[in-house]
Amino acid sequence: MKITRLGNTFAALAGGVDVRHPLCAAEVDAIEHALAQEGVLVFRAMPMNDDQQQALIERFGPPSEVKLEELKTAKSAHPHFFDVSTVEDDGGKLDPNSARGMYLRANLLWHTDGSQAQPPIRLTALSARRLPAVPPDTEYADMRAAYDALSAARKAEIDGMKVEHSIFYSRSKMGMKVADWAEDAFKKRPPVVHPLVRTNPLTGRKSLYLASHASHIIGLPVDTGRALIEELTEHATQRCFVYAHKWAPDDLVMWDDRWTMHRATPYDGDDARVLRWSGVLELEPV
Repeated sequence: MKITRLGNTFAALAGGVDVRHPLCAAEVDAIEHALAQEGVLVFRAMPMNDDQQQALIERFGPPSEVKLEELKTAKSAHPHFFDVSTVEDDGGKLDPNSARGMYLRANLLWHTDGSQAQPPIRLTALSARRLPAVPPDTEYADMRAAYDALSAARKAEIDGMKVEHSIFYSRSKMGMKVADWAEDAFKKRPPVVHPLVRTNPLTGRKSLYLASHASHIIGLPVDTGRALIEELTEHATQRCFVYAHKWAPDDLVMWDDRWTMHRATPYDGDDARVLRWSGVLELEPV
């Protein structure tokens, strides 16, 4: 596999492997190590069907199941996929003020997939199924480089801190209320706690572990903890730590959620944008 760096500190173009075909153990290992080093891998000209995408994520661990009814539509009812889409099933423009529209609009916030779950998501694969003529970028932040740039005093302060994550906290920022959720949503997605600093098992390097789902820091007053989370998020998303992916038709992008954050950028055009999302869970709680 040929790796070509795209960003300043991370993110790379991956060539020489066709992930639509069954991957051998050596190819899986190569991708795992490339993700550990680069965080984000872009596979160009990789048109995928659902069977191929399902087979791909299963080679990396247990697929994440989409349990929230707010995300399910007739065209994305597959238990391991949901569509990051600007259109409804009938092709009409998605109402941004509907429950699904507000849920997806929260992708504009910096986040880490699945940090609101236990075990969380460790790897995401996103397949471009339909793109407008000028698609909006997806931005990624290098949480490893952001951690490295902190002062020694700040690192000592935050190492060992625990953060509560909740999908309802992040979505409340976009105006979602209790009535917008399915009746059993709160039972399916209770808050979880994760470390603020994580260590990558393949590289030994530390990184921040943040997301818009991060509600507060355990043991600190809520306002104090939220101020620290906001400060660290602003630090980690400085342009020197960010790679902006410019989508091309049939792109497949994979990323390591353990040490990257990402966000969508605004788009309100009439042409459809459909990205099919899938995730792989950690094997153990974090």
